[in-house]
Amino acid sequence: MSSYLFFLLILACPLAMIFMMRGMHGGHGRDADAAATTSLEELRRQRERLDHEIEERETAETPTPIGGSRR
Repeated sequence: MSSYLFFLLILACPLAMIFMMRGMHGGHGRDADAAATTSLEELRRQRERLDHEIEERETAETPTPIGGSRR
C-alpha cells in the first residue's frame, strides 16, 4: 500500500505541472494563437510609431558647431 502512495506522490508533481502550464497558456489553442497574433500586430504598430518618433527627433536636432561659437 505504501508503494502505491509513493508512486502517486511521484506522479502528482508532473501532472500538476502539466495542468498549471495549460492554465497559464490559456489552453484554448486557436484563441491563444489569435491573441498572440493580435498582440504581435500591436507591438509592430508601436514599434513603427516609435521608429517614426525617433526619426522626427533626430531630424529636429540642430548640431552645435565645433568650437561652440557662431559667426
